[in-house]
Amino acid sequence: MFSLVILLALASTFVELTFASKFPAWRQAAKRNKAINLAVSIFLSFILGVLFGAAGLIAMSAAIISTVLSVPGYAFLEWAYDSPQAQKRNGNQIKYYSDKWKVALSDLINLIYKFIKIITFPIWATRNVIIKLRSIKAKFVH
Repeated sequence: MFSLVILLALASTFVELTFASKFPAWRQAAKRNKAINLAVSIFLSFILGVLFGAAGLIAMSAAIISTVLSVPGYAFLEWAYDSPQAQKRNGNQIKYYSDKWKVALSDLINLIYKFIKIITFPIWATRNVIIKLRSIKAKFVH
């Protein structure tokens, strides 16, 4: 029963924060009035509970846990989309940092590749020289 409560709460929190990330008016209303946030969270958990066959104590417990979990979720969404820092970055810090990480990861992969290339220089250089010598030898033999 407890696992059903946790799964339902996590699903409800995920759905709520997904909707909130897509609709700025929802985030602003939740920030201005905590009662709206509480009512929406409990209602959404209840609806999901009914859709998945949960009732009574399971649906209410999931609603309470979901509401508690949504508080840090809304703080994260505020930082990611609505904060002054996010507005300086076109209103989406997640995309901004994602792009920065892609560049950093690409640079790291290139650095590792070059490092491995340097370390393995004796192996591939010797192989290239042997191949070149064999091709020269083959030209003179035939």
